Amino acid sequence: MALSSSKKKTSQLPFSSQTFKYVIGVSAVFLLVQLYGVQYFLSKMKSTKPLEEKTPWEATKYLLKHCELVGLPIFVIQPSLMRAVREGSMMRINAWNQQPQEVVTFGVMESNDDVLHKVIASMKKIGYVYWEKMDEDPRGIVHGVETSYKVIVSHILLWVPVEGHTPMLIHLVVFFDRGSYFWHAIGQDRYHKPPFDLSESLYGKTAGSFNKFELGNVKIDDTTVHYPNNSFIFLSELKKSSFIECNHTRAYYFNFEYPHEKSKNIDTFRRKARQLISVASKALDNIGIPFWLSSGTCLGWYRQCDLISHTTDVDIGIFITDYNDGLISAFENAGLLLTHQFGKISDSFELSFLYGDLKLDIFFFYKTDKFFWNGGTQASTGNKYKYIFPPFEMCWTDFLGLWVRVPCPPEPYIIANYGYNWMMPDKGWDWKTSPNNVYENGKWPESEWDEVIQLYE
Repeated sequence: MALSSSKKKTSQLPFSSQTFKYVIGVSAVFLLVQLYGVQYFLSKMKSTKPLEEKTPWEATKYLLKHCELVGLPIFVIQPSLMRAVREGSMMRINAWNQQPQEVVTFGVMESNDDVLHKVIASMKKIGYVYWEKMDEDPRGIVHGVETSYKVIVSHILLWVPVEGHTPMLIHLVVFFDRGSYFWHAIGQDRYHKPPFDLSESLYGKTAGSFNKFELGNVKIDDTTVHYPNNSFIFLSELKKSSFIECNHTRAYYFNFEYPHEKSKNIDTFRRKARQLISVASKALDNIGIPFWLSSGTCLGWYRQCDLISHTTDVDIGIFITDYNDGLISAFENAGLLLTHQFGKISDSFELSFLYGDLKLDIFFFYKTDKFFWNGGTQASTGNKYKYIFPPFEMCWTDFLGLWVRVPCPPEPYIIANYGYNWMMPDKGWDWKTSPNNVYENGKWPESEWDEVIQLYE
């Protein structure tokens, strides 16, 4: 009986082992299903899907809240979004949100780079990658001479890599305080090419500058949104904000090839000329007349980032269509004395003023379909001259620490006036014969001399 019992137990053992293995296998599968199910549920609760897959407004909110947490001063500068947020209307935001947005652009006031990278780190956690542009700080260069060297972060792009189409970009443009204005660097150039084309962006294809502005804010959808307080002025300036930095490398080589004497007279001339440009700029701004650096003053800026030391005056240009009768009185009220008035409003108009012992010449430019021109008059003979220039726009620059306009692009303007040898100084310059673009333009009738040749010296 004992033997029979032993055989019975042995015959049941294989069955128990198979059952045990089956139960273990089923349990493991069940546990794995539960584990993945819990992870999927938690992922949905945390909403970790890439922001690129969300709407532009959701991406905007996420960025703004993270910037607020680290104290990064960020504000809307994309025109379409600025127009939507300034009304504080969710209806306007929804309309903007439904439009495809290739780039959403924000301004950032100059900040500690560590703060910028904290925001970048937050975005990286949800799948964003980034590109940043570094530039030399132009504020460390004076008169073409480097006084201090500092590298600044000027632009940041953030995006989620996706297959099949170009992702929506978040573009951060860093604004810097340059005394009387705010400035941002160019977004892309031949030395710094971003992974995406910014040539169509108003903040990417050129450097830019703006009158200083305060920030306003509005609360939308539980999110505080900052933007330039007077958005209408900001957007109008944006269209004409292009900025050209003086070529400091060219200035260095020019000063090396043609070193000028260091003397108190040159420093005094520079100081007086700077003051004259500043006074004239304020007077013209007050009456809404834009001007640009012209002739020798423009050449000095372009060639050597400074005044030409052997000159004795300052030259500016104004379009005749911008002239108004308040100009002369505005200058006289600012302390400038009218010394010459040549030509007529309709033909070859010129004005000259004296500020202390320094002369300011104003050349008024006329437009045709093919070229621009300004006139000249010889007081002793009544002879007229015409100076032909290719059409140009105006851009901003920094000259002697002042925010002023120059012809844009500048080189065709310089070549028209001074020829291809403009890098070579010419101390024997004659305004009637030396310019590359001067043409004789007849003679004023003597019967008109009292009107077209007025000398007040």
